[in-house]
Amino acid sequence: MYSLQERKGHVQQEDSEPQNDDYLYCDKCQNFFIDSCDVHGTPTFVKDSAVDKGHPNHASLTLSPGLRIRASGIPEAGLGVWNDASALPEDLHFGPYEGQITEDEEAGNNGYSWLITKGRNCHEYVDGKDESLANWMRYVNCARNDEEQNLVAFQYHGQNSYQTFQVIKPDCELLVWYGDDYGQMLGIKCGSKEKREFTATRGGHNCSSK
Repeated sequence: MYSLQERKGHVQQEDSEPQNDDYLYCDKCQNFFIDSCDVHGTPTFVKDSAVDKGHPNHASLTLSPGLRIRASGIPEAGLGVWNDASALPEDLHFGPYEGQITEDEEAGNNGYSWLITKGRNCHEYVDGKDESLANWMRYVNCARNDEEQNLVAFQYHGQNSYQTFQVIKPDCELLVWYGDDYGQMLGIKCGSKEKREFTATRGGHNCSSK
């Protein structure tokens, strides 16, 4: 019920202006930067495991070292992604989210898609439904509340990425949502109440800019 792949009829939206997705965000400084933070340097981008496109199990085989796909700790959420190694530090970046790039509006109805803005009134979808084209990020579930959230989602250079904003301990599930700071920059108005409402339904609440 709560996983990205199980949310029928909902597409995640990143409503940013084109210039905004050149920026990254430093939680420690609470400031945006391009390429490198003046205080903390260049952020760490964790690469997927290399797998040829078209492999039927492409999504699960791309899993980054130290992560594992197994049953989610959220009831009825299906599979989830867990930290199976040492603690993951803050400000790790995973991505981009992979899948089929399409402008077909139907892609927004399968629950595996992110909407990427390309400019005003221009967008496309990255659809992770097909496991032979997607990567492991399709299995990351949505947090139900602020306490269990440990990843934020954001658009960067025309693609969707996830960032750790706190230390993720061993044997903890990776759970994603928009961060407040990214959300404010992207025009997303969604607090804890709206988050709980959204995760309690299958796409019944559209957390997008208004």
